[in-house]
Amino acid sequence: MTLEALNARIDAIPAGVRGILLIVLASALFATMHNTIRFVTQQGIHPFEVAFFRTFFGLIVFIPIIARTGLVMLLRTERFPMHVGRAFLNATSMLSWMSALALMPVADATAVSLVGPVFVAILAMMFLGERVGPIRWLGIGFAIAGGLVVVRPGFAEISSGVWLVLLSAVAVSNSKMIAKILTRTESPATIVAYLTILMTPITLVPALFYWQTPTIEQTAYLVVIGILGSLGHLLFVQAYKLADISLVEPAMFMRMVWAAVIGFVLFAEFPDMWTWIGAAVIVVGTTLLARPEAPRTVRPVSPAASTVDPPRAD
Repeated sequence: MTLEALNARIDAIPAGVRGILLIVLASALFATMHNTIRFVTQQGIHPFEVAFFRTFFGLIVFIPIIARTGLVMLLRTERFPMHVGRAFLNATSMLSWMSALALMPVADATAVSLVGPVFVAILAMMFLGERVGPIRWLGIGFAIAGGLVVVRPGFAEISSGVWLVLLSAVAVSNSKMIAKILTRTESPATIVAYLTILMTPITLVPALFYWQTPTIEQTAYLVVIGILGSLGHLLFVQAYKLADISLVEPAMFMRMVWAAVIGFVLFAEFPDMWTWIGAAVIVVGTTLLARPEAPRTVRPVSPAASTVDPPRAD
């Protein structure tokens, strides 16, 4: 089969389905990266230093892209401030998330992070004009209830790792909103390139306070972390370009499955029954969030009255 024929078959797949498939693949890459991060932090490398190397070695992915398109073309943008803001949000999320992975099993952290679509849906309603009707509000309720089952406040101590995961989820949800807006004018490669380049010096500052020169073996793992992170990020930004965030986000539940399997193999860690039950309830909620709402009549709004670009049908 020729490359043109393969591309034609891929293009024949509905955009929403392609978006979901890309998210499933990205979730496998992220789960592998997260378990590798947990392994490296157990070897004595501080999470802040891992975050720096994640972005630094993540630049490797862009070498062939730069060779093909050129650095000037790759970094061409009219929305540089948005890229900077997104880099700080992602840095906050990454530092919080990697600190959490050093404190708790990856599958448990992933289960808590599944409430992320709740934040995404609310922010999409506020800033992107996406409708959140009764069905999606019900989904939000289910997702929150599932999160409470996982955390079990009053029955189990809410660890610092859980709070760090929630902080990471809030920060990355805001970052995803900016990414969705940027996909209207920027290519996925440009969006991820700016994020990786800008996050490198941002994460270096806190890393310097805990610096420990990694061994050759640790460096190899850090390179893998960087490459997996950038590839996964490229895939999910492309997924957002193909479909609405509320459609593709529920597929991120596959991170839980991947994380549980890999964590069991590497660390003999497996989520307890309540974690799986809570995660399942969250998935029900996020599935409801993905359901399309009935169309509504919207009165025209003059461009001068709008502070955010109107949502685009991808």
